[in-house]
Amino acid sequence: MDIKDKLGEIYSEALSEVLTTVAGLNLNVQCREPDSRFDDVTGVMYLNGNNTGMLFVTAKEPDIRKICGKMIGSSADEISDDEADDAMCELVNMTAGSAKLRLIKTDYMFSLLQPFVIKGNDVSIVTKNITKIDAGVLSDGEISIRFKVVY
Repeated sequence: MDIKDKLGEIYSEALSEVLTTVAGLNLNVQCREPDSRFDDVTGVMYLNGNNTGMLFVTAKEPDIRKICGKMIGSSADEISDDEADDAMCELVNMTAGSAKLRLIKTDYMFSLLQPFVIKGNDVSIVTKNITKIDAGVLSDGEISIRFKVVY
């Protein structure tokens, strides 16, 4: 199997590993298929390498607050907007870092760049020359988070 066909699995495993490590969450992959929907808070990182791409991690506002609360040991209702945004940036950063380690010595190796957050769920992002899109949803029935990787 070509590495390009494994990208969704690699990013799904990376996000799952990060959520387990930093928040103690064991979210299972509910599905892995391209989905154009973005939730309330979306973290983004440009993947700069031989094959450039973008990583998106997105969640509803209450879910990112729950995840952030588990990351820093607070209740979700104590989480400020800035803390939720920082948590999403950190999730994107760590997910990209974990995926990068899995992609060493492949044509999909990339440099980590500054992550950023987009807010709102009526977002449309258009890129040219897309050759691969993979996406998925991770959930434990209470908290749900989704990712999309575009090359």
